[in-house]
Amino acid sequence: MAKVTKRLKKAWDGLDREKYYTVAEAAAELKGRSAVKFDETIEVSMNLGVDPRHADQMDRGVISLPNGSGKTFRVAVFARGLKA
Repeated sequence: MAKVTKRLKKAWDGLDREKYYTVAEAAAELKGRSAVKFDETIEVSMNLGVDPRHADQMDRGVISLPNGSGKTFRVAVFARGLKA
């Protein structure tokens, strides 16, 4: 078991561990409890209850980030005629 630090105790203070929070409520709580000077990330794990060995139960999804991936791409094309 990990050591419970003062920072972690402060983060847990005031949270009801028996209550189910909506995504919006949880995000608001996390933003309000931020105590660092950098942008934090949130990791979400879900148990979907599916068996990925069966083709009809595979779950694949794609989300697009609002600001893209943050990378700028340059493309160079060398072509002649109709391919240009």
